[in-house]
Amino acid sequence: MSSPEKTEWIGAIKEELKSMDEEQVFDIVDLRYALSIVPHESILSTKWVFVKKPEHYKARLVARGFKQIHGINYDETFAPTPTFNVLQLLFSTALLKQWPVKTFDVKVAFLHSVIDKPVFVWCPQGMNIPKFKVLALKKALYRTKQAARCWWVHLKEVLSLIGFQSNDEDPSTYTLIKGTDVSILWIHVDDGAITASSRELMEKIAHEINKKIKVKWDEKISGLVGITIEKIPQGYKFLQTDLIDKLTGLNPSNVTSKSPLPVDCKLESSPALNMDKPYLKRIGMLLYIAQASRPDIAYAVNYLARFSMNTNKSHWKALEHLIAVMWMQVGGWKEINRCTVTSSYMEKIPYPDNQRNSQQSHHRLHKRNIWRYPLQQENASGYRTFFNQS
Repeated sequence: MSSPEKTEWIGAIKEELKSMDEEQVFDIVDLRYALSIVPHESILSTKWVFVKKPEHYKARLVARGFKQIHGINYDETFAPTPTFNVLQLLFSTALLKQWPVKTFDVKVAFLHSVIDKPVFVWCPQGMNIPKFKVLALKKALYRTKQAARCWWVHLKEVLSLIGFQSNDEDPSTYTLIKGTDVSILWIHVDDGAITASSRELMEKIAHEINKKIKVKWDEKISGLVGITIEKIPQGYKFLQTDLIDKLTGLNPSNVTSKSPLPVDCKLESSPALNMDKPYLKRIGMLLYIAQASRPDIAYAVNYLARFSMNTNKSHWKALEHLIAVMWMQVGGWKEINRCTVTSSYMEKIPYPDNQRNSQQSHHRLHKRNIWRYPLQQENASGYRTFFNQS
């Protein structure tokens, strides 16, 4: 390692190896034993992934899981992810009930969970083991195919012992109800938020969770899964400015409309031989932004996503327009709709589309404009849900 920060990175590697040792992630076994269970080509190599964070240097050992063989060293891989609507609902409920809220980060999350199939890896850089030896994984190393699922199963078991039940509609949201004690927990892989009906209950839950897994708790609530969270008098404000800034390398000077797409926009499919990966990448980022904090661009992004497999210049022009509009509206359009408490009710308002031949219909959602454009003269309908007017 020739980096000028060599000392810091070596320290990060040692810290990660220490965590792996504490969690008993692997056993050292004979290569011959490993080959009696899996073929040679499915013994995985590993590499170190380094991330420099403001507060510390992070090193993570990851496996090259693409060499795993289905039915031999992995079976199921599915693990659910939560919806951001539920996260907003959690904060809104906390405001309505005046409950405390915490965010949290699970340390070395996957390394807590037992792996469900025999997986062997070669000795990683930084470790010294005897010749003709390999590591037999006992825990789900990062980037093994089943790692996310093993972590989800383990977390579900830990929370069930405390009294939490997984939500049928959103399996990454958990609720605890014991008499007058109520708690809601939302988690996205290893980042989450929790609210409870009392501070005593919150501390009790945190204490019980800490017995099973390593968790860093944050009462200041500064951010979560790439979303900056700010406390304001009306409630909370969620921002995704960093992610939006990554998209805005375009010159917005030729954009004069606030509409996420040009008013006369009507796109058609154009056969293509290959996927346009840059287009797909930007659509993916925009979908994440739309789901987490920008409902005003939701229809525009989903409309453009329909052409992901067969793009041409017109699709790129529309995509650039959308990104430029987002950049132009620096003052308010980078903000999420606020989770505020003004009254205690939930309401669903349907929006049927009776303008079959209209070029554009315009609705309001969360005090933001939702712009919808026709595709092959299709009808569209939907509804919006209010909880405490947010």
